[in-house]
Amino acid sequence: MTETEERWLDYAWSIINCPKSHRERCEDLGAAVPGTWRVDGNEVRWPGCLGGGYREGTGILCVGAVHREGRPEDEARDSVIRRTNAELVNAHRRWVQRGRSRDEDYDYLAAVRTAYEDALPRWARWKRHFRSLVEDYLGMSRREIAWTNLAKCRVAIDRGSGVRRAEAKLTRLCQREFAPVSELVEAIRPSLVLCCVLHAPGGGDIVSSWDSPSASPLVYCWQGQSGHDHHNTDPNARRLAEWAPEMARAYRAKTRGGGGA
Repeated sequence: MTETEERWLDYAWSIINCPKSHRERCEDLGAAVPGTWRVDGNEVRWPGCLGGGYREGTGILCVGAVHREGRPEDEARDSVIRRTNAELVNAHRRWVQRGRSRDEDYDYLAAVRTAYEDALPRWARWKRHFRSLVEDYLGMSRREIAWTNLAKCRVAIDRGSGVRRAEAKLTRLCQREFAPVSELVEAIRPSLVLCCVLHAPGGGDIVSSWDSPSASPLVYCWQGQSGHDHHNTDPNARRLAEWAPEMARAYRAKTRGGGGA
């Protein structure tokens, strides 16, 4: 196991063992709650995934806002989502129950990687936002990325038109009180951050800083709302076709300068 993987596992362990006080604050603001009438796994907190091909210094960190609670009928329609959701929930629970050891750490990492790599092509957020940037503009694969969300819970799907307001509240709460993303940056030291949350470039009321003591990644944020007039536009209102080539050039210049591919 590499040092980067070991640091990521330390980070993931801290997320999964979220304190009760923070869980309660999440639920107050719209996080999904456990229950027999809900999809399984709402008690879990989600660190994300470190891809099997991720490399410190050239790796990409992809960042969303927060997972949405699934609907039982969606899982019934999609066998891949049903399987990967179950794999992720079971991997998290098993790790917590069995505790830390080299074998348990490795099993958890392997299970999460397999589930995320299988599930990502089914996610609208990956297909509509990240896939083109990672695969088309950077010529990389989903195995070479790390994935996380600014909030580590799930937002309750039954909040109707209030889902986006709940997302905004949860991302701010989590970044302020529980899991600032700079901790993950320090663990895996990416060269580039791609974040589909427009107002999270750093120094604002969502993310205070993307930098860590050992890493200062390039950061590109954009409007991630599907169907919105400004879909995939950056803070300067430029369309993806305008800012994505600039992002790719900056990434290549940075990784070449640091000895990366």
